Amino acid sequence: MRLELMRAEGLKLKRLCRWIPFIQGSILISMTALEWYLYFRQGPGGVYAGFAVMYMFISFVFLLGITLLASIIAGTEHETRAWKQLLAMPVPKGSIYLTKLAWIFILQLCTVVITVVGMSLIWILYTNEPLPWRIMLLQPLFVCLSSLPMMAIQLWFSTIFSNQALPLALGIFGSISSLFLARSSSSLIHFLPWSYPALSSPLVPGHAQWLGISLGVGILLSTMGAWIFARREFE
Repeated sequence: MRLELMRAEGLKLKRLCRWIPFIQGSILISMTALEWYLYFRQGPGGVYAGFAVMYMFISFVFLLGITLLASIIAGTEHETRAWKQLLAMPVPKGSIYLTKLAWIFILQLCTVVITVVGMSLIWILYTNEPLPWRIMLLQPLFVCLSSLPMMAIQLWFSTIFSNQALPLALGIFGSISSLFLARSSSSLIHFLPWSYPALSSPLVPGHAQWLGISLGVGILLSTMGAWIFARREFE
């Protein structure tokens, strides 16, 4: 039944949702390559400075993509007034919420794949150095995994409000804030979910603990979101 629900939700995805991972990956790769080529390639880091450049933008790109996906996926149900019909299906209501969340996660994994492939091609074009597969793969993968709390938060807000202006504003503000929060000297700021993607990068000392924290918080928020969603009455 859950597999059928996943298929049904997949068929309902708008074409833009399928394009967002490609757009995210293209933006991230382009920004990283351009900044590296113009400013950082002649520094002490050489070609490897590209990963530091990616670190500057990667949390923003992932969180912004999550914001748009959550808004579009939930907004489709609001626009068609399909929540009541959807919740009348003979499946647990919480499963509907978790299925939508799973599709956001899957689409972000697609962004990871596109980013790794694109960066690998650029690496091959720019240098004869061996591909650093570990950092090439772990950088976007850890950011994706540590974005789970924001996936849960954005989807919850997007299901609560029929007008998507507020969820979009929150997500855009959080995406921009993620560029700075992880660099704050305050340890309390680091516990904000918007900080997790940057703090979970393999380039950051102690990233493993932040990856664990973000996964734990993400699972907790996802469970709470599904529980609240299952008890909510939609018009």
